[in-house]
Amino acid sequence: MMNKIGEINFKEIKRISPSQFYSMKNCAYKSLLAEAFEKKPLLPLSPNAYFGTVLHKMLELIAKGIVKDEDDFNAEFDKQVKALEEDLRQKGFGFFVPLKIRLRNFGLKKIQLKKHLRSKSEQSASFSNSKFHSEKWFESQDKLIGGKVDLVIENGNEIEILDFKTGAITQDCLDDEGEIYSDVKNEYKEQLKLYAYLYFENTNKFPTDLSLVDLTKQKFPVEFSEEECKALFDEAKNLLTSTNDCINTKSFSANPKEENCKYCLYRPACSFFHKKLETDYSFNDVLGEIKDVKKFQNGNVTVFLQNENKNLIIKNFSSKMFDELNSHKDKQIRIYHVRKESTEFVYSITETTMIYG
Repeated sequence: MMNKIGEINFKEIKRISPSQFYSMKNCAYKSLLAEAFEKKPLLPLSPNAYFGTVLHKMLELIAKGIVKDEDDFNAEFDKQVKALEEDLRQKGFGFFVPLKIRLRNFGLKKIQLKKHLRSKSEQSASFSNSKFHSEKWFESQDKLIGGKVDLVIENGNEIEILDFKTGAITQDCLDDEGEIYSDVKNEYKEQLKLYAYLYFENTNKFPTDLSLVDLTKQKFPVEFSEEECKALFDEAKNLLTSTNDCINTKSFSANPKEENCKYCLYRPACSFFHKKLETDYSFNDVLGEIKDVKKFQNGNVTVFLQNENKNLIIKNFSSKMFDELNSHKDKQIRIYHVRKESTEFVYSITETTMIYG
């Protein structure tokens, strides 16, 4: 089916969240598009991203003490997966179902997740000495910054903020001597430091520890200073103001490069990205004018696009698409989520391919 974008109605972003800050800093236009489309993605997420919502929900229920033992865990996990699969079917993404088969690491992640269950002794000791606040909402006094903290543990003067991550927490970095070392991703560091300052604004106390926890229950401490947290807090507010000012001045700009665009779910509406696609063939997206559409005896349909002086071939559309594609001859279309073939400028469609005209 050919999708349309239509006129984009930009709206002011009321609040910036700590989890949104790093992405917005790298490309504020992405956040404006997300707001304009009411945070409804224009492209499907990967099945891993959808499954990540289940993993995170399970971590929340374990942290709250709602899921206490293996029986609770198995029942709740099956319930969450079933609900997600039904939601995927309703959205037209039934090809992701069943997740147990479609995801290579489904079983492994379930086993890793189960390690977060507290033993009986941990539960009694923890709840008698500490206060646990799971998925607790914090916002700045002016309501311009706000977000949910996965877990706050208060034990006297010791206060720890924890954020659960279901993917990789660290990345390889180079030191001054050119040696490779592993470090926590900057976006996660900044997210936690913003949570720390939000906690301070609400309690007049700074946390003593900031930590990230992965699915294997490994903890990664994040060093911080009060000055750093305050500086990021001010930067986030200024970023929100300058981003919203773009709406009034109509002076939009973007930063179209691979790390910003590759996983952006709003690139079908981004004219800056489309301009880049005219000369950059490194993405799994293509654009061009339809010059020909051919249907083969096996029912497969191939589209021939022209982009500037390059001829692109996109194969394996279903026969149902022939008439619609043929009716768009000499018109520009954009095709997202294609797979590159071994021959240059030849592509095949995938289950998540989407077309915008």
